This record gives sequence, structure tokens and C-alpha cells, in this order.
Amino acid sequence: MSSPRIDAQHLGKVYRMYRRPTDRLREWIGGGVRHQEFWALRDVDLAVGAGEAIGIIGENGAGKSTLLALLTGTAQPTTGAVQVRGAVAAILELGAGFHPEFTGRENAAMHGALFGVGAADLDRYVAEAVAFAELDAFIDQPVRTYSSGMYVRLAFALAVTVDPDVLVIDEALAVGDQHFQTKCVERILRFRSEGRTIVFCSHNMYQVKKLCDRALWLQNGSPAALGAVDAVIDAYLEDAGRRDDLTATASRPDAALAVRVLTTTLEDASGQSVDELLSGEAATIRVSVECQPGAEVVPGVGIAFVRNDGLVCYCVSTEMDGVAMAALGGGRYAVALHVPRLPLLGGGYYLNIATTDNRGALVAYDIRERLCPFRVRNPTDEYGLMRIEHRWLETGES
Repeated sequence: MSSPRIDAQHLGKVYRMYRRPTDRLREWIGGGVRHQEFWALRDVDLAVGAGEAIGIIGENGAGKSTLLALLTGTAQPTTGAVQVRGAVAAILELGAGFHPEFTGRENAAMHGALFGVGAADLDRYVAEAVAFAELDAFIDQPVRTYSSGMYVRLAFALAVTVDPDVLVIDEALAVGDQHFQTKCVERILRFRSEGRTIVFCSHNMYQVKKLCDRALWLQNGSPAALGAVDAVIDAYLEDAGRRDDLTATASRPDAALAVRVLTTTLEDASGQSVDELLSGEAATIRVSVECQPGAEVVPGVGIAFVRNDGLVCYCVSTEMDGVAMAALGGGRYAVALHVPRLPLLGGGYYLNIATTDNRGALVAYDIRERLCPFRVRNPTDEYGLMRIEHRWLETGES
């Protein structure tokens, strides 16, 4: 990348934390160190080029908002340096910068003036922003009367109407309705095609995948991964799944379960345990369970294929299909689900397993989520969730 729009090197931000407000004053007049240091961000290297969109992901408190504040200049780094080339527009906090007693039109005019819109162009700028936000009926009302959705409509419209070189968005699309989200996505994609740079921070992994080329995953203030958006998001979701499993395992009263899961494996056509498959390849899921002594239950299992963003792609159970689990002795049972041609397309997936009563009782005893995480690779350029068998017809052919 010859001349990145955003160039951050060894970027870090530390905050001083005081137990009492008076400790700050005492430290200032020479009363010794009375604070603790909290590194909100540490050692971030990031270069983003023109026409590129990068997603910033991570749990709450991971350092995402701090990074955005440093990129937009609303905070100064403690270590390292950051350079942003070109005009920057940002939506960092819902309604930030709006005067609650001023009308939407007055706030829009102030925003335009702050971004250097001349007096001759100010009316046109405000009109364009109002049209995009679709707030004609409310634009002359004080913004304190606006709903959260109206706030974000106006904030986003103002940010994109100033025509920035770099657009920074922090969770703005989480507030708007579906219609407005679609408009925002279309505008962001247009910005990318025009060579603008997008920094998009969100907990919505679908939107990050749709809008971004690369992703930066922050964990406890430090970079955990930086790279292609699919790979980084899959790693992030798999890590979150492992932590969820540890929490669930620690709190699960296994002794009280009538039927508990013992093992789950995912195998390819050769019977080898795998964590990657080709779309259209054969796969087998093997599950073994154990019944508690004296439990009045006919053991069964349900198996769900789940995409890493939580979308349940398919779910089936032994009870649905009238299949009995094989008895292994000692209260143990096993079953295998064979998929001759896996229809899922490229992406990250995992399995959810639940033990049930095969007689049809609507009870799930042991629920295990995010088991056997695996990736599916596409042998073709098809895109979407699954492969649908098809063929192209010649004109007039039936």
C-alpha cells in the first residue's frame, strides 16, 4: 500500500484511574502517585487504503471506541502516531454534537458550517441531508423530541452529505429501521466504489462481512487478528464460542441430566475427523450419549448446523426421523448422521447438539452449542448459504 489514507503505528492510549475525585488534585500538588493506569488500547498497527473498508470488531470494552476516537482526532494517543489523509466524517455516538434545543435544520446548518460548507452551498447541503434522512416532517422540531432512530438518520445523513474522504461509523446502523439501513449500506458501497475509505465498527457480523474487505479484531485493547474479513470474523466467533462453552460447562449440573452428551465428531468421506470440508462433499456427524441410571427416557439427539453468525441452517433429530440410537452397553448410546452431499457454501459453521426423549416429549436435557467448529470451502464462485441443484435452460427448452 503506497500511501494509505489511514496510517497508525504502535498506537496506544492509557487512562489514569483515580479512586476518589480528590486524589487527582492531591497528585497534582505533589501528594505522590494516586492513580492506576488502564491501557484502553495498546500497540495497534493499521494501514487502510483509499477505496478500502475495514471492520473493527471485539467485545464491549475491547478498545474499539478508543481506536475510533484516535482515528478521528477526538482523543490523542499516549504512544505511537496516527495520520489520516483527507476530510473525515464520523458517527461515533448517537446524537453527538447536536444541540438538543435547536431544530434539526439548525443543527444541520451548524454541522455544515463546521465542515467548511460555504454560505452559498449551505441551503443545498441541508436540503440534501434532510432528503436522505427522510425527516421533512420533523426537521424544524427541536432534536430533543427525536427518537433514537431519527437521531441516527440525521447524524448519518449529515456525515455522508459532507462528502468525506474517510467515513467512520460506530454502530450507527444498529438503530435505524430496515429501510434506512438499506439506504445506508447502498451509500457506503457507493463511497467505496468512489475510492473513499470506510472504518466500520459493529457487533453485527453480517453487516461487517457485507461492507468490509478486512477486519481488525481487538481483544482487551490489543490486536488479536487483522486480515481478510471472513477469516477474522470466524476466528472471533469461534473464540466467543469457546468462552461460552467454558462458562456453560462450569455451570452445567451434569449429574442432574437424564441424558448427557459424551462425544461429538465431524468426519469426512474417509472417516477422518476434520475441521474443514468442501461444499458438496460427504460428511458424517457421530454422537454418543449416556443415560443416568434409572432415567425413564428413550435417548435421542437433535443436531443443528449453525453458521458462525448464529443462523441455524438446518436442524434434524432422531425423534423427527423415527431413528433409534444404538445401545453400546453401560447406559451408553450412539448414532451417526450421514450427509451424502453437504449443500452449505463457503464460511464458518459449527454444530449444536441436544439430547432428547425419542418418544416425542418436548424436553431437551443436555444442550451443547458450538461443537466441532468447521469451515466450508467453495470449489466454485457461488455465493450465499447453500448450493441449490440447478441447470440453465436453452430458450424454448422445458
